[in-house]
Amino acid sequence: MVEKIKSKEINWRASEYEYFEKSRGWFWAVGVMASILVLIALWQKNFFFAVFVLLAVAMIFFFSRRRPAVISFRVNDAGIGVGKNFYEHDRFEDFAVRSRAGHLDEIFLKKKTAVSPYLRIPIDSKMGKEVCDILKIKLPEVEYKESLVELFSEILGF
Repeated sequence: MVEKIKSKEINWRASEYEYFEKSRGWFWAVGVMASILVLIALWQKNFFFAVFVLLAVAMIFFFSRRRPAVISFRVNDAGIGVGKNFYEHDRFEDFAVRSRAGHLDEIFLKKKTAVSPYLRIPIDSKMGKEVCDILKIKLPEVEYKESLVELFSEILGF
């Protein structure tokens, strides 16, 4: 008699990103920095850069007030589900885990594409160990290396 092995699936819900409340001082600081950049751009007669800075600051202000959506995640032998999207394991090269004290852990999955190469999934550290066990069967685990952009966004509160 052939025994059927039951596939394990882990489901959880989490915010799409960690939200930090921004103070008035934060908005003033960003506004002052943007004003300085616009003045420098105008002094250099670089009008394109001045317009770029104004548009970038408008987007920063807009997205800084937006609250994150709560998304359902699932991981099983077939792949990874993020909301309504499902990604098979063969679409990824490897994965890494980022652990931070006092914050949710994050699983970074490197896609086999150049555009938007990483899928970042927030997860509780206890559940993260179980998810890693499932992912290790299909993907190699690599050491997480924090990028300069991530460090800069954490300093700014994004």
